[in-house]
Amino acid sequence: MKRKFVKVMFFGALALSTVTYVGCKDYDDDIDNLQTQIDANKASIAELQNFVKEGKWITNVEQITDGFKITFNDNKSYSITSGKDATPTTIKIDPVTKNWIVNDNDLGICAEGKKGADGKPGAAGSPGGKGEDGYAPQISENGFWMVWDAETKKPVETKIKAATDIYVAADASNPLVWILNIFNKETKEWETVSMPKSARITSMSVLGIKGDGSVDVGSTEAETTLYYSIAGKDIVFNGNKTFKKKGDLLVARGGSKIHALINPVNLKAADIQAYEIGLTDSKGNTNFAVANIADNFSIDALTRAADPEKEPTANKGVYDLTLKFVDGLTKDELTALESAETAYALTTKDAWGNEIISQYGVKIKASSQNIPDVNFTAPEPMPYQTTYNLDELFGSELDKVVAYYYEVTDEEAKKADAKFDKEKNTILANKEGQVKVKIHCLLVDGSTQDPEVELTFTYVSKKAEIKDMTWVVDASNKTATSEIVGPSVDEIKGQIKLSDPIVATIAYTDDKAMINGKVVQSYMDGSIQLKLVGLDKDGKPVSGTSEADIAKITKFVIQATFDEENVAAVSHTATVKFKNKDSQAGLGNDFLYETTFKITVDQQNDKLFTFKRATAYFDGDNAKAYGTVPTTAVLAATADTKIGFDLYTLYKEGSISADKQNTITFTEEKPSRVVSGKKQFAPAWLDETLPQPTKNSKIKVFPYVSKPATDENWGGAYTGRYITVSYAPFGNSRLKAITDRFNLTILSEIFEGTFEYTKEVDKKIIGTEANPFIIEGNTVEISAKDFKRIDARGNSYEFSDNRIESVSVVLADDDATTYLAKNDGNLTDDPKKVVISKKEGAVILTPPTCKVNVNILDKWGRTKSVSIYVKVNK
Repeated sequence: MKRKFVKVMFFGALALSTVTYVGCKDYDDDIDNLQTQIDANKASIAELQNFVKEGKWITNVEQITDGFKITFNDNKSYSITSGKDATPTTIKIDPVTKNWIVNDNDLGICAEGKKGADGKPGAAGSPGGKGEDGYAPQISENGFWMVWDAETKKPVETKIKAATDIYVAADASNPLVWILNIFNKETKEWETVSMPKSARITSMSVLGIKGDGSVDVGSTEAETTLYYSIAGKDIVFNGNKTFKKKGDLLVARGGSKIHALINPVNLKAADIQAYEIGLTDSKGNTNFAVANIADNFSIDALTRAADPEKEPTANKGVYDLTLKFVDGLTKDELTALESAETAYALTTKDAWGNEIISQYGVKIKASSQNIPDVNFTAPEPMPYQTTYNLDELFGSELDKVVAYYYEVTDEEAKKADAKFDKEKNTILANKEGQVKVKIHCLLVDGSTQDPEVELTFTYVSKKAEIKDMTWVVDASNKTATSEIVGPSVDEIKGQIKLSDPIVATIAYTDDKAMINGKVVQSYMDGSIQLKLVGLDKDGKPVSGTSEADIAKITKFVIQATFDEENVAAVSHTATVKFKNKDSQAGLGNDFLYETTFKITVDQQNDKLFTFKRATAYFDGDNAKAYGTVPTTAVLAATADTKIGFDLYTLYKEGSISADKQNTITFTEEKPSRVVSGKKQFAPAWLDETLPQPTKNSKIKVFPYVSKPATDENWGGAYTGRYITVSYAPFGNSRLKAITDRFNLTILSEIFEGTFEYTKEVDKKIIGTEANPFIIEGNTVEISAKDFKRIDARGNSYEFSDNRIESVSVVLADDDATTYLAKNDGNLTDDPKKVVISKKEGAVILTPPTCKVNVNILDKWGRTKSVSIYVKVNK
């Protein structure tokens, strides 16, 4: 049976007899070397066809054992294996002779077809007319491989048996599909399945163009202009005397761009480029074609202002389409296009032959007037030892010219030891310097220009190496050094400007370094200072820079000096650049070497300061103290009843010097209660009229209250609260504070002391419940001298002591108020006694034992009591 020829330009050989097809340049870009084998008897054509009918396409063809696996876009795969009689066949083209080679046998048949004659040189390097169709290896009706014979210009049948029953080739008429060819052994016929090999375009729409050439998403119409001229004479260019002939069309190589939104938006530019997208008017006519399709890039989203610090990224679904004139337009046709108002639409066909068309939103004009000027400017200085493509450096201006080529003279190249590749349009500078590049241009108006652009290649600092450094915070030793591994001592001596050798910058390694619970915002300039120091053979610094001094140096180090009052206890990253003693302006060789290294500031608290507690006040982290109550004079003058205490009293005497006290602060954690659903804090002990945390160590504490849930002055004596004492080493808030946290309770010296009635009769304590006083026609005197009063510090005191608010003698129970009476005496004023007697008129049937209390109310708000018992007889 007759087989349809497949053109080389679309061929993608998937010869399932494990064909390896290696082509010359004319074929390489068109042949996908897919090597597989399948069992035709097991292949289900119907199943593959169902996949295609569902709108799926092939995303991958993978070789497996004895066959291949076809994967579709939904990630489902279909495996096919070869027939048992299939024999691997290798078909390739000899790279020298261009002859077909089958299983290492040279067939003597030339594979490389002759190209068609060149068309007239035109805009953007348009190709000439098409050459004759090529032909990919196929299987003849007789089962032999057929290959293209370039001499006879037709396919010929070889004597090589094609031992396969399935292969895949491209369709010359539809580049979007693979054709699966399967030999039906029953019917002796080849059957085919057309399988799409790219994503399906569903719609296209034109987007507007802003004045700066960017996408206007708010518009669906685009207007653009293609500039041209007609050569008035033969043009000599790049050594070609008839590079363009009189009457030839001259068009800028870059054409003109428009933008389009193409769906579905998950397509890649490669998917879109597989389609032949054209421009047509409503009658199917066109004078313009799409020359190139590329992703559209912008820095930010299309509706936002661009951030110049960001890199551009592709915009989803938006593509740049470069337009050109179609081949063969006459001068009259071009002239007519200058005034035409025709609207064009984008058009293409999908893999199934369905035509897809956009709105008629593109207006293109041809113009031979006001052709844009070409202005080449030098790019920013570039690091040397990197290969640069000149086309990329000058790209936007090159789009405005018809043709161009570069020239770099040997004299210019030597200035930067540069290598210029004329074929690839690349340049590589091996040292810093400036090189002039001449750009020979053929302009659209037919004239030529030869602008010179000077490229600056800058020095790239070599990598130095400095070992990491650690400094332990210490006011007595403020320096540390790091060894310089490279550059060498000789390199530093010979190349570095030793009078002013380095530039150093320092930053915190972590941008969010935390110190004392706060983020440290930025490095404090000058807190670490670096310098290059030369050492002699004994390790001593060499201070001079004379030749004799430099000769003494056997080693260089980086020395850091730390300011303990400003440095932060975090990791730092230091960047050090070594200055070039022979630098040249504009060539970036101010610094020959550069590196970064780590500087760790290690704070060891025990080497700086330790809070030394006065152990008598502490039980673990619980502290108890008594404080000082206000004197009578103070109370009279201020009515201030608060107890005072100096927190420094809790530490060993002399352990905190005056200069240390200047950098110590105090904070408190006030207890809270809930009142009417809101949290309410107790009154402060520290002076809140001063900035917090405060350096004032003196606290003021309200006396004890018996009802802390309601009293406004609650949270005072006998209520513990946490105090934190913080020492900032050297007054530096960037060092970690050394802290001491404890729970302090203020107690009463009186209440915590001893108070007893000690009167004896017959050497026995009287007035106790077991041995009460007896009133039987007599009285009982309670005298101040009959009490034992010892405060918590072990000192005795009088009832008139300044720490005592009041002393009272109280008939303490019902029997006492019923049967006893007391005079107006008191225990603080002479004669310092109270007389207890039987209440006049009291009738006693059964003698009661009555309780009389003596109460001391101290200025801490606590009451200390002792009971005296009195029995009243009839």
